[in-house]
Amino acid sequence: MFLSTDHVQGIISNLNHHFVVAAVVTGFFLLLTIVFLTKVLTTPLIQMKKATEKLSKGDFSVHFPKMGNDELSELSQSITILANDLKHLKEERSEFLASISHELRTPLTYIKGYADIAKRKNIADKDRDHYLEIIFEESEKLSDMITDLFNLAKIDRNTFVINRVNVQLCNYLHTLYEKVLPAFKEKKIELELNCRENINVRIDPMRFEQLLLNLLNNALKYSEPYTKTSLSVKKEKGKVRIMITDEGSGISMEDLPFIFERFYRTEKSRSRDSGGSGLGLSIVKELIEAHGGNIEVASEPGKGSTFTLIFKEMTE
Repeated sequence: MFLSTDHVQGIISNLNHHFVVAAVVTGFFLLLTIVFLTKVLTTPLIQMKKATEKLSKGDFSVHFPKMGNDELSELSQSITILANDLKHLKEERSEFLASISHELRTPLTYIKGYADIAKRKNIADKDRDHYLEIIFEESEKLSDMITDLFNLAKIDRNTFVINRVNVQLCNYLHTLYEKVLPAFKEKKIELELNCRENINVRIDPMRFEQLLLNLLNNALKYSEPYTKTSLSVKKEKGKVRIMITDEGSGISMEDLPFIFERFYRTEKSRSRDSGGSGLGLSIVKELIEAHGGNIEVASEPGKGSTFTLIFKEMTE
């Protein structure tokens, strides 16, 4: 009890000194780690904040360096994809508006020009009737185009209602065949219907007729007299395939990937009589997808085209 404690006190003092040094070193490294982690985490977030501000102002030139495989990297990739999608949509919108302006201007120019001529008093009645016929034709084209645009707008807003009912396909196609046959006969094009199986489908008869008429009208428009167009039906593994094959002018390999885009036309320069708005195939694609199916096309310039509609057979 009476021994000196100086030695013990020295050990305790040394330990206290070591603890203080360890605490200072630990605090320094902890502060350094916090600064480092803060910089690593906040710098990408600040970059993403600036990127979203650029997007909100319509500047889609956003690019992030590769950050690894963590959640921040996934977020940066999502923002980059969003920027690219918005840029593509902006370009499509500009192109779409330019196409609409051009397509509407053309028939309006014809209508205005021929109306000015038709109202002159010194022209023959035969010429006036001819000009009025042209005005009527261009008005019909304008009306059809506005209807197509209205339908596409309804599809984009998901307000395009598909009222499906059970339909016996061959009977349905035979009725459609009888409806379009006179137009093919007038142009001296043979129209053939091949549908002998008992196939039941669930479709919207009005909308489905619309897409089939679009395809048949294309075959009629781009086929020469004394050629053949066939409308065939096959059933494969629960799928129904409707094929419309013509012997027309065909589509080049360069144009095939784009023919379902709005206002895309394979012929960049068309006459007034044979020209179209470039909306028909876009509507066909939207309508068949609304029925839960899809469309394929095979074509060769100078030999014709085959459009194939693929969708499910009704099994109930």
